Amino acid sequence: MEENNLKEFLESQTKSIKILFKNATHAYWNATTKGNKEDYEKYESSQKEMAKFLNNKENYEKVKEFLKTDIKDELVKRQLKLLYNSYLGNQGDIKLINRILEKSTSMEEKFNKFRANLNGKELTDNQIKDILKEETDSKKLQEAWEASKMQGELVVGDLIELVKLRNELARSLGFENYYILSLEANEQKEKDVAKIFNKVAKLTDIPYEEIKKKIDNFFYKRYNTKELKPWHYQDLFFQESPHMHDVDLDKFYTEDILVKAEKFYSSIGIDVSDILKRSDLYEKPGKYQHAYCMDLDREGDIRSLMNVKNTDKWMDTVLHELGHGVYWKYIDKSLPFLIRDTSHTLTTEAIAQLFGRLSKNTSFIKKFCNVPADEVDKAEKDIEESLKFKGLIFARWSQVMFNFERSLYNNPDQNLNKLWWDTVKKYQGIDFSRDKADWASKIHFVSSPVYYQNYLIGELFASQINNHIAKKILRKKSSRNMDYAGNKEVGDYLKEKIFFPGAIYKWDELIEHSTGEKLNPKYWVKDFC
Repeated sequence: MEENNLKEFLESQTKSIKILFKNATHAYWNATTKGNKEDYEKYESSQKEMAKFLNNKENYEKVKEFLKTDIKDELVKRQLKLLYNSYLGNQGDIKLINRILEKSTSMEEKFNKFRANLNGKELTDNQIKDILKEETDSKKLQEAWEASKMQGELVVGDLIELVKLRNELARSLGFENYYILSLEANEQKEKDVAKIFNKVAKLTDIPYEEIKKKIDNFFYKRYNTKELKPWHYQDLFFQESPHMHDVDLDKFYTEDILVKAEKFYSSIGIDVSDILKRSDLYEKPGKYQHAYCMDLDREGDIRSLMNVKNTDKWMDTVLHELGHGVYWKYIDKSLPFLIRDTSHTLTTEAIAQLFGRLSKNTSFIKKFCNVPADEVDKAEKDIEESLKFKGLIFARWSQVMFNFERSLYNNPDQNLNKLWWDTVKKYQGIDFSRDKADWASKIHFVSSPVYYQNYLIGELFASQINNHIAKKILRKKSSRNMDYAGNKEVGDYLKEKIFFPGAIYKWDELIEHSTGEKLNPKYWVKDFC
């Protein structure tokens, strides 16, 4: 009888969640691609409907009671655990939850519609980044950088209020703050994540210091200055490798990068043409200015939003976002709906990052870019160093986000502007300060809270996958500059060991299942340090 009740309960839950999920994903897609007020209102409404369903205390208690029983079927047990995670973060006062959703959605709309105003002209993020990359006049760089940071000033009051509302909800559920609650609902523990970050921080201290000196010396000369400011590092947050080597990677990507990406994936037995056909790929007014990929129904409707330009950065991004897409695409469609998803955010980030790295891979460039092989060979050292810089710079930037956000939720009333620049100085080595909410210009604090740890752990897993492919699949002695192209066994391995199982395994179990060992940072250290 208990078994029948459980089966009926899961079927009922799945039927409702499937409808709510599709409504929410389609509403988000429409809002971010079109930027219309009505679409954001529909997105907010769809979130509220999902929250209302998962706020049901009676069903939450049923899930907890079922989990206490002796369940033999592992798929049933996993569905219940995933249900529990979803219910956990949606308990408490529904009015408070709705206030949180209203505020976060309205702020997302502001972010997505924001365009930097520079000397009376509205500029997109791509245009601001072009200025930061190409301009050598420090005053003009500062103006562009500060114009973009204005979005932080516009939302900071609402953002701090949002953090406090999230904390209020978390405390009502018995958690110290929202940061800890969010990790718990995503099958992570703060102490475990902190341990990984502390280890990576120590491992990267000296290697990062070495490349930072090299970068600074380059920029001292480029800008003819004795004092470097944040706007001198060619990126709004110094989270990407600067263009400082003799080789300009952008020149390899002057032709259609979408064609290159499609050809590459096809060469390893993975078809992305259907994903690209459904995607929204180029800039337009009101559209979200960054990039993401999403599975809208867990039945094959996978799309990516991008703002593609033929550059190295966007080659990385296109490969990255399609990495997310193919993960969803090749999940076993016979799995129950609740498990028909990626194992964890960090596992899909690992795949995306694994493929994104190829934009700085000489084998990839030789095969998919219309340039002479000897030209690539001459630039090989610079290309490899650029990839190393990318890995180290992003690892240190992730430290900023992880440590700042933890502290933000621990005490949102502290001097956050000072905290931000103190954290930047500690991990990125940029000695700068101003009493402006520059930190609040990072959209992740609103749209993807308590998320950044998944990028760095995903990077560690990506290197572990790369090593496994090199040694066990392709039987190579070295995992350096791996050439996946044309090797369908690479695609087969990824599909069978990582994509196909969906969310059957917890993230740490999937790492061991797919590589034969627990998460081990040594492979990432070998790649980047």
